[in-house]
Amino acid sequence: MINLLVNKDTRINFFYKKIQRSLSYKQKKLHQKIADFLNLYCKYHKLSYKKVLKLYFQFLSFYSDDCKNFISTKKYPFAINKHIKRINRISYELALIISCLLTKHRLEIMEQITKVSPLNKSLFIGVGTGLEIFLLKKKLFNFVAYDTNSSNFVLKVIDKKKFKKKKYDFSNQNFDTIFAIEFLEHLSHPFKFLQDIFLCMNSGSKLICTTAKNIPQFDHMYNFRSQKFFENRVK
Repeated sequence: MINLLVNKDTRINFFYKKIQRSLSYKQKKLHQKIADFLNLYCKYHKLSYKKVLKLYFQFLSFYSDDCKNFISTKKYPFAINKHIKRINRISYELALIISCLLTKHRLEIMEQITKVSPLNKSLFIGVGTGLEIFLLKKKLFNFVAYDTNSSNFVLKVIDKKKFKKKKYDFSNQNFDTIFAIEFLEHLSHPFKFLQDIFLCMNSGSKLICTTAKNIPQFDHMYNFRSQKFFENRVK
């Protein structure tokens, strides 16, 4: 699918070729795995390249408007309009996947995740499309994943017994590695979540998390303002 998009759209072509020139051999292999995941996603939803382009740029159009509003108001969309219209879920998920193929920082996040070990018993909170699990599948032995908003596609990646379409309640504490990738900014009280996670972690277990600052996406509820602010609060 990504090759079709590159051939049919000059904007995608530009960014795809730019990132391809900057990749190491290992990064190119990871990049191809993400492209395979995009193929799987599009096949599941029966998406043509025309539909993918329409949905992808639909998402970018909404996001561009939100960025303009944020520059002028310093407020996230939810703070401007409490009843903000939600973006089509497939459009949203496509944008997340494609961003890993077109932007270096998103690819590098995936790269760092694939380096995490050991993964004897893992917990994923806010699993989204399941991309991280797809990339780690050869290293995962025992895991469970939680997400209230994932589409049914996630069951193509995660066994039904290992996926919970609900919030994690902190009751199970027997994990060596916990993943919360691009999840914290979706919470109204992320530091309360981090505190609860910390209190249920065992000695020697670890939390792998990423977050964003000044990214006014429609479903982001908290802005960490700066890396220093985030790190000081976590300490």
